[in-house]
Amino acid sequence: MFDITFFQKTKELKEKIVGGFYTQEEALQILQALASLRRAKPKVFNVETSNHCNMRCIMCPRTTAMTRKVQTMDAEDFETVIKQVEPHTKERMQEFLSFIEEEYGINELSRSENAFYFYVSAQCLTLHGYGEPLIDPNIVSRVALCSEYNIPTYFSCVPANIDVAKIIRLMQAGLDVIKFSIDSLDDMEAKEIRGKQNNYTQAYEKIQEILQQKKELGLQTLVVCTMLDLSTDESSREKQRRFLEVFDNQDIFAYVKSLDNRWYNDLDEALQNKSHYATQYCEFPWTSLSVMSNGDVVPCTQDYDNEMVFGNIKEHSLEEIWNSAAYEEFRSWHVYGNFPKGNKCNERCDIKKVYHYINEKV
Repeated sequence: MFDITFFQKTKELKEKIVGGFYTQEEALQILQALASLRRAKPKVFNVETSNHCNMRCIMCPRTTAMTRKVQTMDAEDFETVIKQVEPHTKERMQEFLSFIEEEYGINELSRSENAFYFYVSAQCLTLHGYGEPLIDPNIVSRVALCSEYNIPTYFSCVPANIDVAKIIRLMQAGLDVIKFSIDSLDDMEAKEIRGKQNNYTQAYEKIQEILQQKKELGLQTLVVCTMLDLSTDESSREKQRRFLEVFDNQDIFAYVKSLDNRWYNDLDEALQNKSHYATQYCEFPWTSLSVMSNGDVVPCTQDYDNEMVFGNIKEHSLEEIWNSAAYEEFRSWHVYGNFPKGNKCNERCDIKKVYHYINEKV
């Protein structure tokens, strides 16, 4: 989840920034304005319960670039985080979604990447990072704990790891949303994209079984299926059309997701980031933080190797980390552009920063 109030209240400021209204001399004014609207208590976007994974996804940096230790977060550390998570109230969430529909024309019936972001990511605590949630031995109990604290939960997984009985237990434990990454309707291609264990035919059959049991048991978990936009050629476009047709008229939220953060795998130079961030700047420094499997706190979900660590939950509270001098300096980098050389956020991310828009008028 992220700070929906910040997102909503910065609308006019954001329009001025993106529109090139500010000069470099006014950077401090922007920094102060953003600071005045930031919550002192952070929202937690995701908790990486484990970075163990049994897949070999071609688009994931974990496959070729991750060097940090592979581990599963212990129950005590997980509970430490959960006790600090503050979910949105239903009333506040409804106000925000009304704002999104009115201002951006996106409603819950929209089957798009942005609809998923605003209607799911905004209100759910994401329980995945650079690991496969379904092979986390504690995933059911983690979901149940979140339910005890009235925290909506979501995670994405690879269909190859579906255990129907386990999925049903997760739904019964209160899992709000589960997303299955289906990147091909062909068994062999599915293996090429995510590993030899992947198989579209088996995945489809298991998903149908899950839907049937969900209906019979009266469970409320939203089932999402997504296909990554891996290429702009006509063959890929036809696959995406077929994918959407396959899951049309089913109890499924199906959409095609753009492959953002292009340093992962430049499969097609013509690919475009279609998320709302493509037309603005990164807000993560002000809207949320992420907790990795070893307890490290990083600014966003894309820091696969824990390169930008601002603290650890074993040593400090999330609020202390969020309000630390180091985090404040990080926010200033986004506005002034004075990132240290080699910084991942600045040099290996395709999302613009605030300073990109300010500098255009200098």
